Order: sequence, then structure tokens, then C-alpha cells
Amino acid sequence: MPTTKNSKQTKQTKALEDQLRSRLAELKSHLDLLRKEMIIEDDVDDEAMQASRNGNRELAIITMDREIRNISEIEQALERIAQNEYGVCVTCETTIPNNRLQAIPWTRQCVECAGGGINRTQQRFLGQPALRSSLAS
Repeated sequence: MPTTKNSKQTKQTKALEDQLRSRLAELKSHLDLLRKEMIIEDDVDDEAMQASRNGNRELAIITMDREIRNISEIEQALERIAQNEYGVCVTCETTIPNNRLQAIPWTRQCVECAGGGINRTQQRFLGQPALRSSLAS
């Protein structure tokens, strides 16, 4: 008996859901580790060591911020799966291609709406300004 398109789509969505849950657990675990590392405070008399620790701390904060955003996006994707809204672009409401979902399972937008489409209406060339100035006539 051949599998229907809906059955195939359900299997793909389940596989992506499993991937999202796995990535979510991984991010949460790493975030907890980074938080624990942030708490450790050693008194350091050496200015160079203090500067190094400050740099490491700043990098950890940037990483934590990025991972918190990723966690939020993954949780939203899991919510869309639960509501049977997964795989539909939130901007244009078209189906997001499976290749894009495979690459970025938590995506909310199709390639075109995300601004990365091949068929862009205005192409820029090297040396061409991104924005037109009102001063240039």
C-alpha cells in the first residue's frame, strides 16, 4: 500500500519534532553549564588574568543570549507542531519547503519572506550601494 502525502508529511514532521526536542535539551544543558561557570568567582590580583576572565565572561554572556533566543525559537516551533501550524510561513502563509525545514527546523518563514530568496527583485552588485541616497541626483 503506497504511503499518502499526508502520512509522509506526518513522518517528516515527527522526525523534525524529535530533532527539535533533542536540540532543545542540548541547548538547555549547555546553558545550565554556562550559568554555573558564570557563578564561579575567584579573586584575581593579576590584571591580565582579570582582563582575560572579563573577556571570557562577555563571550559567555553573548553565547547565553544566542542560546536563549534559539531555545525560544525551538519552543515556538514545538508549539506550532502541537497546533498543526508547523511548516507554514507566518508571513505569507505558504508551505515552507521541506529542504528549508531540514536545514532550520525552527524556522517560521519561507526563504523568500526571510529575505534569502534567489529570485530577489533587486539585485546588488559589488560596489553598488545597498541604499539609495536622496542626496545623489
